[in-house]
Parts: sequence; structure tokens; C-alpha cells
Amino acid sequence: MHILVEWKGDEVGVRMFSGLEKLRITKCPLLKSTPIQFEILRELSIEGVDSEIPLFNLCNNLTSLVKLIVYDVKELTCLPDEMLCNNVSLQHLLLSLCIEFRELPQSLYNLHSLKILQISFCPNFSSFPVPNGESYLTSCQCLRLLSCDGLISFPSGMLEHCQSLQVLKLLSLRTLELWGHLHCDSLPYHLMQLSDRTEIEIDGFRIEALPHRFGNLTPLERLTLVRCKQLQHLNFSDASPKLRYKEICDCPLLEALSDGLGNLVSLEQLRLWNCEKLENVPSRDAM
Repeated sequence: MHILVEWKGDEVGVRMFSGLEKLRITKCPLLKSTPIQFEILRELSIEGVDSEIPLFNLCNNLTSLVKLIVYDVKELTCLPDEMLCNNVSLQHLLLSLCIEFRELPQSLYNLHSLKILQISFCPNFSSFPVPNGESYLTSCQCLRLLSCDGLISFPSGMLEHCQSLQVLKLLSLRTLELWGHLHCDSLPYHLMQLSDRTEIEIDGFRIEALPHRFGNLTPLERLTLVRCKQLQHLNFSDASPKLRYKEICDCPLLEALSDGLGNLVSLEQLRLWNCEKLENVPSRDAM
């Protein structure tokens, strides 16, 4: 399939694959055209196709998509507004390794069934649309943004209205005001407002300690700190009483865990990895 340029449809107008619900196209870098008759397609995965045209052709008449995966589509810069407008039942949207991808359309907020949104390794992705009126990602349970170094900020109100969000994973975002990159020395203010989240992973921030207001995240059950190279101490005096799992990995300057660890009455597992300077661990009685 590496040399396939054109996937022709039926030229006499007969519907092709009228019952097809799942389609995966992979490793067809030269592909330029596809049929458009997949009217009840529910799951589409397109991977390793240079041109964005096949994706647009396939989605041109679709209104039934539930899952869309776009991987390594080199020329893709954005998703057409009408693509998301027409597929309001979309539940999973994943984009990865689309090096020219820059933005999501306003119709993102029409996806009231969207549960999982992941954008990864899209270095030019730079913005989310500003929410308009009362439309927000109210059903989104999992938001992952990985290695999107061009992202400057989140629009006001976007995260606060993700009322169903349970998993928030942010890796290598590059702003000093909201979400951090390897040069970010503070946690985003909006993170402290997500007071009903149960799982948070913090990766690559240059924080020296968790802020005191971290105690506001009372439902938090799982906290992971990874590659926080300037992290020096952790105080658990006001930590979530529901915290069950905590992992600290590759924090070379971390020297001590406070005796407040005993306040974590629900803690079931504490994992420490590659914390070379850690010498002071609370006593057994304190835990």
C-alpha cells in the first residue's frame, strides 16, 4: 500500500461497503483520494498518510463517527469546522504526530458526547478555541496533551467547565502562566480550581514544592510527580485525605518527605524512583 495514490469509488453510483462501521488506513503516504460513500462509519483511523485530503474526503458525508484517530498525517493543519459539527456523537478524538497541526475548530464544543481528547507530539499545536456561550466539554473524562510545545494557554473557562474530567495529563506545555514546560517554575493557577479531579500527573515542572492550595483538591486519589528536577521537599500537612496512590520519579533534588505523610489516612501505595538525594523519610510511627 506504500505506493497507493488513488482509492477509487464505484463510478456508477452504487454505495460501497454500505454496512461498514470500522475503517483503518495505514502506511499509505502517497494516498490522495478515497471514496466518500461510508455513510454509517463509526470508527475511523488514518495513519501514515501525508495528505489531509483523504481524511477530509472520508469525513465529508459522515454524521455517525464515534471514534476518530489521526496519526502522522503530515499536511494536516486543522480539522474543518463542519467535520466536528456533523459528528456530534464523537466520543474519542486522538491526534498524534501531525507536525503541522495547529488548531481545533470552534465546533469542538459541540461534541457534548466527547469523553477522551488526546493531542500528542504535535509541536505546532498552539490553541484551543474560546468557548462560546454555554457550550463546553462537559462530558470529557480524559484530557491528555503530550509534547505540544506550541500551546500557549487554555481559554478562560475551558477547564473549569470540564465537569466530568477525571484524568488530566499535561506533558511539556510551554507557558509560564498556565501550563508548564521544562522551564516552568510554578503550577498553573487553573489546576487548583479543578477541585473535583481524582487523578493528576505532573511532569517536567521546575517547581521546588507543591503549593499549599494543593490541599483544595480533596477528591484526589492518585498523584504522580515525574521529572520535577527542582523539587526539594513535599509537605503533606494539608494533602487530600482520599489520596491512595502517590508516585515520585526522577526528582533528583528531593531531600525529604515531611511527617505530614501521616495525614494520608487512605494511602495504600507510595513509590519513590530515582530520587538520589532523598535521605529523610518519615518514621514508621508517623505513617
